Amino acid sequence: MVDERVKHRVEPAALSPLQVEDILTGTQGLQDDPLFLAVHTDPRTIYPDFLEFPLPLVSDRLKALLEKYLPGLEWKAAILTNFQQARQDVYWVLRPPLVDCLSAQTEWYPNETLKRLVLRQGKMESPVFRIGGLIEPHIYIHLSVAESLLRRSFTGIQVQRIEMEH
Repeated sequence: MVDERVKHRVEPAALSPLQVEDILTGTQGLQDDPLFLAVHTDPRTIYPDFLEFPLPLVSDRLKALLEKYLPGLEWKAAILTNFQQARQDVYWVLRPPLVDCLSAQTEWYPNETLKRLVLRQGKMESPVFRIGGLIEPHIYIHLSVAESLLRRSFTGIQVQRIEMEH
């Protein structure tokens, strides 16, 4: 997830939930057209390696690492554009596969948001994935990917352990 300790990170313009869903599921087809997202910056603005809003976006460096774990994943370019400074930075939309791996032990709040996440033991073949049936947009990674991330000097990423069913 995004590391909240990183202050002044770049914030792309919002997209509607429908646009986000279309982009993440690829329902509008995988065009080669990049996605352009407007950003406003100031001299303190930081461009971290991972952004969660409005879509999961990764830097070139992080994309290069994730491609080693997900060689067949299709990527869509997202160009963060600052019109005032005429600056453009390339990020990549991370669209890992959806995996159905929620345990019956998972707990929910009445508004259907996650209270306690528990994953089912079993076949999570993709080392990077999203969980089907969750409102939350988090990206989940296997331990090997987490260790690989933590050995390098990526910014803006926080790794949190997820409970597994007994």
